Parts: sequence; C-alpha cells; structure tokens
Amino acid sequence: MILKKVTTAAVFTILVFTLILSASCPSTDSSTDSPSKSFLWEVTSDNTTVYLLGSVHIGKADLYPLSPAIEDAYDDSQYVVVEVDVGSAGLFDSVELLMEKGMYPPGDNLQSNIPADLYSRLINKLEELEAGLFLSMIDAFEPWVVYTMIVDLEYLELGYGAEYGIETYFLNKAAEDGKGVLELESMEFQLDVLDSLPYDLQILLLEDTVYNPLVEFEEQIESMFEVWRAGDVTEMEQMVFGGVEGYPQYQLINEALIDERNFLMVEKLEGYLEDDEVYFVIVGAAHLIGENGLVNLLIEAGYEVEQH
Repeated sequence: MILKKVTTAAVFTILVFTLILSASCPSTDSSTDSPSKSFLWEVTSDNTTVYLLGSVHIGKADLYPLSPAIEDAYDDSQYVVVEVDVGSAGLFDSVELLMEKGMYPPGDNLQSNIPADLYSRLINKLEELEAGLFLSMIDAFEPWVVYTMIVDLEYLELGYGAEYGIETYFLNKAAEDGKGVLELESMEFQLDVLDSLPYDLQILLLEDTVYNPLVEFEEQIESMFEVWRAGDVTEMEQMVFGGVEGYPQYQLINEALIDERNFLMVEKLEGYLEDDEVYFVIVGAAHLIGENGLVNLLIEAGYEVEQH
C-alpha cells in the first residue's frame, strides 16, 4: 500500500507542496529557447490590469533570467503581491508561531502518535539526509511540521535555496524600485491551514515523504519544473491532480491546501481589479490551475484572462 501511494496519488502531495507552500524549482538551462508561454496570466477589468504569476518559491541561480514577459509584467505594475511577505516577518516571530501551533503539549510526543514502522522509517530518512540536529528535536513536533522539515531538507540536499526563489527575487526588486508590497495571506494563516488538517491526513503526508526515495523526489520535481517552464497548463494539471481520483484523502488535502484558499484569494484579486493601479501577483503555481484555480474563477467571474 505504501509503495502504491508513493508511485500514484502521493505524487500529488509532493507537487502540491512544491507549488504552493515552501516550494522548490529544479535547475534549468537558461540558454535554452524561450517557451511560447509561461505561467503568467494577464487579467483585465474595465479599470485596470492584474498579472498572475504561478510561482516556485525556492530555486537555484540558473533559474534566471526569467522570461521577458514576466519581467515586463513586473515593470508595468505599481504593486507586488505575494502570499506572505517573508521579509516582513521576523525570524523570532516566525519560530514562535511554529512552536505555538506545531508542538505537542508537555507529556506528549510524535513517537506516541504515529505508527512504529513510520517512526522508524522517519529516523532512517533523517539519518540519510544527515540531519542529526533534527533527530534530537523531532519528537516535539506534530506530523505536519515534520513533513515540511523533511521536504525542506530534501530541497537543501538537492542544492536549492530560498534566496533564489521567485518571491525573494521580486521582493528584492520591489524594495529597490520603491514598489508597494501587499500580502494575500499571512504566515499565521498558512500555518493554521496545515495545523487544521485532520491528524490522519497529516500522517498521510508524512508517510508519502519518508517513503519516497530522494532520487524519485528529484525526478518528480525536475519533471514538474519542465512543465512549469513550458507554461503547459494541461500537463501540470495532470501531474498535480491526475492521480487524486479514487483517493478521497488526497482530495481532502487538495480542498484544504488549494481550493479553500483560492476562494479567499479571488476575493482580494477582484478588489484589485476594481482599483486603478496595476498589480503583479505571485502565488504558488498550483493555485492557478484546475477547475477551482484562480484563472478559472476569474474567467467565470467575467474578467478577460490571457496567458503570456
């Protein structure tokens, strides 16, 4: 059963995390020909334009340069909008929030709350990643926190860093250029989304991560990024959502991590579209695709939407 999950529907959790919360993008050859499309959409109303960029949040230096269409959209905008402005949140406050929401109360721990074979495999996984520091603290945290730790450790093992993420890149540019920066969500909100996942779903996420070999993780991320760079929405939807059918638990994760957040995000986007300023909005790419993706929701609301 574990093997089946890792090779089918479990890929959904890997890609969704990559594309919405603490994502990564693999190495690319910036000398290749530019694709005809990118993960960028222009949304127009009677008043203004909002650009939507489907993002990957962690990368390598050779992610850049980005396509001219993306850079032009940024140049055309007065505001940069991100899910969370990580630069405005102090490290101490972020750690304090994580400890408040993701730690077990005194007397309880991770080992007592997950299957013994999963805990054993988790320890092996951390040893494989040479994450000795985490071995001494892992018991204090709930499964969703441990899940995010492992994914981040795997990105680091493969050579990716937040300093090359698309949000970081454009937030730095916005600071240099004097553009306004807005948030669609907050760090506390995103932590609450994960913390509110039912416990069985948190364990499912953890299983998918610890039983997925690093080499397969790397292949999955590389395939995802090739599709992202080509702006291939159909293939991205297949990669992210195609294996979910027949797996109700994964559909629940989809609803919690993507759909419910999209319904809140689109309200803010419609507010921007009533303004007379131009907004450059950066969200995880998984938020833009699918029936309940922001692109489709805005089309259904009557806005003109064009992919560049």
